[in-house]
Amino acid sequence: MNRLEKQNFGLYAVGRLVSLLGSGIQMIAIPLYILQVTGSGTMMGIFTFLNWLPTLGIAPFAGVLGDRWNRKRIMVSMDFARGALILLLSFLAFTDNMSIMILFVCQVFISLMDAIFSSSTQAMIPELVKEDDLMRANSLIGSINSSSMIAGPVLGGIIFGFGGIRLVFLINGISFALSAVSEMFIKYISTTESKERLSVDNVKRDFKEGFSFIRNNRNLLTLIIFFCSVNFLMNPSFAVIVPFAFKEVIRFSDQVYGILEATFMGGILLGNIVLATLLSKKSSKNLIKLGMFGMVVFNIFFTITLFPNSIAYFGGSSLSLVIIISIEFILMGIFNALLNTPINTSFQKMIPNKLRSRVNSVTMVISQAGVPIGAVIYGILLDLMSVHYLYGIVSGLFTILAVGFLLKAPAEVYEFKEAKGNNNESNTTSKINLEVS
Repeated sequence: MNRLEKQNFGLYAVGRLVSLLGSGIQMIAIPLYILQVTGSGTMMGIFTFLNWLPTLGIAPFAGVLGDRWNRKRIMVSMDFARGALILLLSFLAFTDNMSIMILFVCQVFISLMDAIFSSSTQAMIPELVKEDDLMRANSLIGSINSSSMIAGPVLGGIIFGFGGIRLVFLINGISFALSAVSEMFIKYISTTESKERLSVDNVKRDFKEGFSFIRNNRNLLTLIIFFCSVNFLMNPSFAVIVPFAFKEVIRFSDQVYGILEATFMGGILLGNIVLATLLSKKSSKNLIKLGMFGMVVFNIFFTITLFPNSIAYFGGSSLSLVIIISIEFILMGIFNALLNTPINTSFQKMIPNKLRSRVNSVTMVISQAGVPIGAVIYGILLDLMSVHYLYGIVSGLFTILAVGFLLKAPAEVYEFKEAKGNNNESNTTSKINLEVS
C-alpha cells in the first residue's frame, strides 16, 4: 500500500474498531437485559427476529443507495444517526423510562441503518487498497473486528454488571459518534455516484441487475443457497440458544458469559492473523474446505458439552467448564476465519464495482433470509424443550449439510469465476455472512 492507501485504510479501520467495540459491549448486554427483565427464550427470539428482519427488508434499497450515492457520506451519516438513537436509549434508561417495547422499536430503526451502512462499507474496501492487497486487507479488517469483539463482550459483561443497560447504551452511542468522526477524514472520490433522480422504477431496475448477476453465475448461486441453509440453522442458535444455555441452564455470571463470547472472536482473530501472515497466498478452495471441516468437528464437541451429564462432570459453572468451552470456541473461531475470509476475498475479485453494493445486498438477503424465522422458532422451542436437545438437533442438521457439501460440491463452485456477459471490472466485493458462530 502507498501512503494515501495506508492513511485511508487506517482511518477506515479505526472507525470500525471504535464502533464495533461499542457494539460488542451492547451485543452482550442486551440479551442479559432481556433475560434479566423477562427470563424468556421467546422474547430473546423476538429481539433477534427484529434485529434481522428490517435488515433483510431494506437490503435491496440499501444496495441501490450504495451504488448510486457517495459511500463515504453514507458511512458517516449512518454512524452519526445510530449514535444519536442509542444515546436516546441511554437517556431513557437513565430516566427510568426504558421498556422492552421501546428497545424493540428502536432496534428496528438501528437494524435499518445497519443495512444501509453495511452495504457501503463492505463495498469500499477494494476501492481503498489494490487487488493484490485484498486478502491481507480483509485479514486485517477481520483481525480488527475480532479484537473489538473480544474486548467488547468482556467489557459488556463487566459494564452491565456495574452500571446496567444505561451505561452500556451511553458508551455505545459515543463510540458510533467517534467512528463517524474518524471516517470523515478518509480521502475518497466516488466513482459510482449518480446524479439520476432516485425512483421506484430505478430501484427495481438496479436491484434486478444485481440479482441477474447472481442468477447467471451458477457457482455463486450454489454457495448462497448452501449458506442460506447453514445460516438458518446456526446464526439464530448462537444468538438465542447459547445465551439461554449459559445464563439460564449453566448459570454463568455476566462476566463469565462475556468472556466466553469473547473467546470465539479471539479464535477469529488468531485465524485472521494466520491468514495474513502465513496463508494469504494459499488456495481459497483448500482454505474453505479446511474451515468448514473444523467448524463441524468442534461444533460437535460443543454440542456434547451442553448435555447435562457433561455439565455435571465438569462441576457445573466451574472453571473447568469455562476452560473447555473457551477452547472449543477459540478453535471454532479459527476455522470460521479460514472459511469466511477467503470467500469474501474471492467475491471481491469477482463482482464489478458498479454492481458491488447491489450484489452484496441481494447476496445478504438470500443467504440470511431464514435467520429471523429461525430465531423466533428457536425462542419458542426453548420454552418447550431442553436446550441440549434443541442444540443437538441443530448441530446434527448442520453437520449433515456441511458433510454433504464437502463431498458433493463440484470443484467449479470454489473457482469464483465471473459470469459471462457481466462487467469485467476486477475490483469488487460482496459478502455471504457465514457467521456460523
